Amino acid sequence: MRRTKLIVATLICTAVLALAGCGAKKPQTVTVTLPSNPTTGYTWECTQTVPLFDVSSEYTPNDTGDENLVGVGGVDVFTLVPTTPGETQVTFTYGQHWEGGNKGDSVTYMLKVKRNLKVEQQGMTGEFNGDIDTIPDIPMFQISD
Repeated sequence: MRRTKLIVATLICTAVLALAGCGAKKPQTVTVTLPSNPTTGYTWECTQTVPLFDVSSEYTPNDTGDENLVGVGGVDVFTLVPTTPGETQVTFTYGQHWEGGNKGDSVTYMLKVKRNLKVEQQGMTGEFNGDIDTIPDIPMFQISD
């Protein structure tokens, strides 16, 4: 009888821990890589219609082999980690993000975060202003586990 109670108690504790998230899967990560040249005053800004992601970014200059070369571009790599399920639009806008600064091109991703924090891309749109020579390359979008 005592052994049966111990087994039942163990099963109940295991179920409670599983429901509390101990068995939760790791969320997927979205990575967006965008060409950038902050020496022009232009940078990428990320906004969400509904805040479902923690967002971080890092700029990496192109490796030209010449550290003294001025005006060389690089890439901005944005990492989005889902925190809650739902649907949102994530927009990246290239521009001079100060009062009176020029607003440039933008790309918007329609994303769905499922309950298990898996991400699904539902669409993409872009808006390109200005000269065709100022339009950056198509961004690289990747979802990974």
